[in-house]
Amino acid sequence: MSTRWSLLDLVALSVIGISCGALFAGWNLLWGALTPLFALVLPLQYLLLAGTWVIAGPLAGLVIKRRGAALFGELIAASVSFLLASQWSIDALFSGAAQGLGAELVFMLFGYRVWGWPVLLVAGAASGVGMALHDLPLYFAGVEASYAALLAAAMVASSTILGGGGALALHRALRRSGALDAIGA
Repeated sequence: MSTRWSLLDLVALSVIGISCGALFAGWNLLWGALTPLFALVLPLQYLLLAGTWVIAGPLAGLVIKRRGAALFGELIAASVSFLLASQWSIDALFSGAAQGLGAELVFMLFGYRVWGWPVLLVAGAASGVGMALHDLPLYFAGVEASYAALLAAAMVASSTILGGGGALALHRALRRSGALDAIGA
């Protein structure tokens, strides 16, 4: 793996981050509208849906394959989400940093050399751990420990499936379409 970033790498990272940020902004609106329904029907709404917010890190890491790509991909996406009026305001950036760092640490653990589905699922799970470490003390400070543990498990499970698995599925679709041919990803 080359450690040097090319202009094409930076452009690809920007496109991934901005695209995922637009996805996050749309998801923020939908999330805000559906939260009252979730509270009535599915109190552990994170179980099925929160992993949507972590897809940028694993996808950027997989496509770019450079140190820092996962962290910066998630930070760019969080920045776009924030700028498009996220209900979490500036905290979207802190959340993005925690989630992107989780994926980045997994890629670093594998020396930025292994990119198969097990690594992507673990990267998604680690992003979910970052989400839990950030969200639980801030948004769920008063909940019982057993409920907090369920929330954390739900965040990690959702991030594994939607973040890691979603990144892998998107990468495969982009490769099949030829969209990644120019960067050899």
